[in-house]
Amino acid sequence: MSRPSSHHVTMFAPADLHSLEISGVMDAFHEANRQSGQPLYDLCVVAETCEPIRCASGVRIVPDCTIDDAPAAADTVFITGSYGIPETPSDRVLAWIGEQAHAARRFGAVCTGTFLIGAAGLIDGRRVTTHWDYADALGARYPAARLDADAIFIRDGALFTSAGVTAAIDLALALIEEDHGRDLAMAIARHMVIYLKRPGGQSQYSVHLVAQTGRRTPIEQVQRWAAEHPDADLGTAALAARAAMSPRNFTRIFRQETGATPAEFVQRLRIDFARRLLEETDLPLAAVARAAGLGTAASARRAFLRVLGITMRQYRDRF
Repeated sequence: MSRPSSHHVTMFAPADLHSLEISGVMDAFHEANRQSGQPLYDLCVVAETCEPIRCASGVRIVPDCTIDDAPAAADTVFITGSYGIPETPSDRVLAWIGEQAHAARRFGAVCTGTFLIGAAGLIDGRRVTTHWDYADALGARYPAARLDADAIFIRDGALFTSAGVTAAIDLALALIEEDHGRDLAMAIARHMVIYLKRPGGQSQYSVHLVAQTGRRTPIEQVQRWAAEHPDADLGTAALAARAAMSPRNFTRIFRQETGATPAEFVQRLRIDFARRLLEETDLPLAAVARAAGLGTAASARRAFLRVLGITMRQYRDRF
């Protein structure tokens, strides 16, 4: 299929949505236009009526058009959901979603918008995801769907779905990379100060975010030092000594404050560091493993397989 020089992106917004699921996606596509210096994407927010949409946070969004006067065939259609499990929309909204999905080159949902496309009969037999907190409810309501509750986002042919809130940005970057290449997507990610591709699934959070959760100053200081020295001795005894605690007390407080053991934290830290080197440098795999404190290339390979489900070489080829 030939692609238009300007891709029309339609975003359907129900009431009580999470504002970031609209603004994050729109900002990513806007950055594509700005970074490229070309009108690559034309954005349109659509609602059932012309009334301002009140987001869950109180922010109000004025739609560009309604489902009655929205473009007949967009290139890409996003359906966003309400905060929490959305109510089943009206028949006219469901009919419009179905028409748009069949006319678009690609379509899908962010967060709980998967419930809406499910109500429109679009996810039976398809691989989908949603916010982890509502995945069980989605699976119970649409048992014919092939649910992956841990995925950040999923592509199943023309259909896409994403996890909650910021995962909508991950999805938008992936679609931009699909359309215009990795260099543009990377430039957008750097400008927005986010990862182009985060590792793992919803249950695996970036170790650098985890490092900010420690409330006790010694724990926080150890986490930050470790993040800056991934190739140092980061055994529990060494970290406990740096925090001036006994290993047993350090392990107890560390887990209490961060939700992870010191060993789990260190493994995620080192894999995150190696992942960035694989994405952004041409260092040999053995050098990446050493720099990240993962030992040999073979031991690093095993660590990647255990945590991410792919090898270092596969990660570099893919990302």
